[in-house]
Amino acid sequence: MFPYLFKLGPLELRVYSLMYILGLIIGMYMVKRKAEKLNLKPTDMENAVIVSFLAGIIGARMYYVAFRWDYYAGNIFEMVAIWHGGLAIHGGIIGSVIALYFFTRYKKASLVGLADSMVPWLLFGQAIGRIGNLANGEAHGVPTIVPPSIIFGFENRFRDFWSAVCSQTGLSPMPNSISKLMDKLPVQVSFEGKLYELKEYVPWGMSFGNYKKTPAYSDFGALPVHPTFIYEMILNFACFVVLYILWRKDDNIGTGKLVGLYLIFYGFIRAFVTFFRADDLMVGYLRAPHLISIIMVVAGIMILNRKKLLKSVQKAQ
Repeated sequence: MFPYLFKLGPLELRVYSLMYILGLIIGMYMVKRKAEKLNLKPTDMENAVIVSFLAGIIGARMYYVAFRWDYYAGNIFEMVAIWHGGLAIHGGIIGSVIALYFFTRYKKASLVGLADSMVPWLLFGQAIGRIGNLANGEAHGVPTIVPPSIIFGFENRFRDFWSAVCSQTGLSPMPNSISKLMDKLPVQVSFEGKLYELKEYVPWGMSFGNYKKTPAYSDFGALPVHPTFIYEMILNFACFVVLYILWRKDDNIGTGKLVGLYLIFYGFIRAFVTFFRADDLMVGYLRAPHLISIIMVVAGIMILNRKKLLKSVQKAQ
């Protein structure tokens, strides 16, 4: 929509990049407040944020490229061209955790303590990062005319359903052609032996018809789509408030409580938003974020109950 704040020749400042920069600066400033609690220097806390941030970018890109290997295998340059889009948050989390592990080993610091001090600001950064997605017109949802029964299926049937919609309405998958579908509503489409009605299911869909260089327009023309970036931004901010309240109390740092809650919170948030996403990475017919979110929630529950787990292991020994 408005990807650039300014662009002067080769120099440009994208909204997406600015959100990352703001998240990094705010995170560094706030995390330093917990340095004394963790017996670390403020500069150590800054370095921890920077290292985990850079590792997160690398991990996010590697994860995305791995799932889209059929596209990137023959194009090495595109593998590193992150300015063309293609970062996956789950890969970013994995990369950050690995980097933080080695950082704490080097500094002889508490991995859990450092992670507890950082995760609220990670979630804050994820929240404002969705503003960048809005500006780029990416990470968008499926059209708001898609029936809920198609959206809320664990197996992703949307692509096959959308092919059926285009073929049965006489439209091509080109933006200009797809945009005409709104003039035909309501229409009925047969899919997998059932009849589905296409109509405006929710009134808050967002159209990118005036922004023809966005991925959302390339995918669905002027059709209103679910603003998934706004869904996730609101949920991220709401859960950030909970983590921030706990973060303010030093006694919670180092307990693993914030890490466990972050994994549970974001696991559920991403699983919910994934139902509406049109561009999610896939594992066969299943959405990759759903599988990873299950792992995150289970890991979060285990971290919150690790004391009980340790006691049970000790008794067994």
